[in-house]
Amino acid sequence: RARLGGASWFVTPQIAWRYTRYGSLDGLPVALGAEDSVSRSVPIASIDAGAYFERNFGFHDHDYIQTIEPRLYYLYVPYRDQTDLPVFDTRELTFSWNSLFRDNRFGGADRQADANQAALALTTRILRAADGSERLSAGIGRIHYFDAPRVTLPGALPPGGNGSAWIATLGISLSDWWSLG
Repeated sequence: RARLGGASWFVTPQIAWRYTRYGSLDGLPVALGAEDSVSRSVPIASIDAGAYFERNFGFHDHDYIQTIEPRLYYLYVPYRDQTDLPVFDTRELTFSWNSLFRDNRFGGADRQADANQAALALTTRILRAADGSERLSAGIGRIHYFDAPRVTLPGALPPGGNGSAWIATLGISLSDWWSLG
C-alpha cells in the first residue's frame, strides 16, 4: 500500500494476496469427493481515491468551514470456487458505511468474496473554524457491481442486483460534550 496525494487529494493503490490452507480435515464434513487438504489462493487489487474541497462561511457570528469529500473505491478480486472449504468462524459482515471501502464482505478466513465493483461516496462536514472541531458530518454512498458477486456461505444467496443498497451516515455535535450519530 502506497498512499499518494497532497493536502486536498489522495490515491491509494493496494495489491494483496490471500492464501488459506486447511491441512487436515479428517472427520469434518467436506464436499463429496473433496480431498482432506484444501486451499484457496486469490489476488486482491484496489484503488482508493478521494478529494477534499472546502469553503468558509459564517453563521450566527461564528466562522465555519464546510468540506465536500467525494471518494471512489474500486475493488477487483477474481472468483474462486470455495465450496470445498469448510466454514469455521466466518460470517457475512453487516452492511455499514465502512463496507463501502472494505476488501471482503466476510469476517473470518473461510471465505474471500469475489469482486469487480466500485463504491462511490460523498461526505460533507461542517467544522468550527476556531478549533477545527466537527459540528456536522453527513455522507451517502453505494457500491456498483460490474460483475455480480458469486461467493457465498453455505445456504446463502449472493447479493442481487447491480449494486448494494444506498447507505447514509449522519453525525451532529449538539455541544462540546454531546453528539448524536
